Amino acid sequence: MRFGLLGGTFNPIHFGHLRLAEEIYQNLKLDRIIFIPSAIPPHKDIKKIIPFFHRFQMTSLATRGCPHFSVSDIEERLPGKSYSIETLKYLHKTYGEKVVFYFMLGLDEFLNIGTWKDYRELFTLSNFVVIDRPGYPKSKVNEIITQELSKDFVFDARDNRFIHPSNYSIYLRQTTLIDISSTKIREYVTKGQSIRFLMPDAVYEYIHKEGLYRE
Repeated sequence: MRFGLLGGTFNPIHFGHLRLAEEIYQNLKLDRIIFIPSAIPPHKDIKKIIPFFHRFQMTSLATRGCPHFSVSDIEERLPGKSYSIETLKYLHKTYGEKVVFYFMLGLDEFLNIGTWKDYRELFTLSNFVVIDRPGYPKSKVNEIITQELSKDFVFDARDNRFIHPSNYSIYLRQTTLIDISSTKIREYVTKGQSIRFLMPDAVYEYIHKEGLYRE
């Protein structure tokens, strides 16, 4: 089985997240995409993030009805900050050798991979799928991989990926660019502007029902 992993605060989830997941699901012929809301993101101010419960509920509503999408509360159950290395280790213990993982992240996040906990070990536990982001230099990807991660990666031009002797790879992919961000959505709500059509209707209705993001 081949599972894609898409983590994030999902504060809130929107069509940009969902479309990215759908395209990677098809491109890499995955069996499932697991959305993993972060409980205590280590690189963000937790005081500015609404409680995990609401973010988990919105992510569940957004993915409902899609048989190859699922949502996990793993990072809420694990103690301490939500480090990706701990999440991957837990998933390996849970699924064993039955599942191969594909961890998705944006190019902006990958360029800062050196700030992640035990970042080199991450690439011995999962494949990584780096999604292109406008305004961020793709030219630095090779430098980070060969100088910060490992010189053992070999580039495969046919599949646009770097392959490691462990058989895990770093895939470079592009997806449809949808200019939506969770930050903009929160700003719209605060200013009393419409957020309709930026997310599934169920998420839109949940935000208004619960009075989220109003200051």
